[in-house]
Amino acid sequence: MNFVLRELKHTDDEVFKDYKTALQEIIQRNPEESVSYILTDEFGPDHDKQFTVEVHLNSNIIGTGKGKSKKQAEQMAAKQALHLMGADI
Repeated sequence: MNFVLRELKHTDDEVFKDYKTALQEIIQRNPEESVSYILTDEFGPDHDKQFTVEVHLNSNIIGTGKGKSKKQAEQMAAKQALHLMGADI
């Protein structure tokens, strides 16, 4: 158990943050706003794909993210959007 706790302390914090949920909570304060994620690119061999996702607020792009999965790319796009909005997550 101590080994797991010690290893978790050395793991990148981004793994444990849910930027999509944080962004959604901010956006929901304005009911007329909507957020969506659009897959814009995927490249690389099947065993090593990379995905690019844009996050849109209504029709405006507010973030772009890349990752080894669609979920990770969405999280990175949400992180960029939160940064753009000045949210300190």
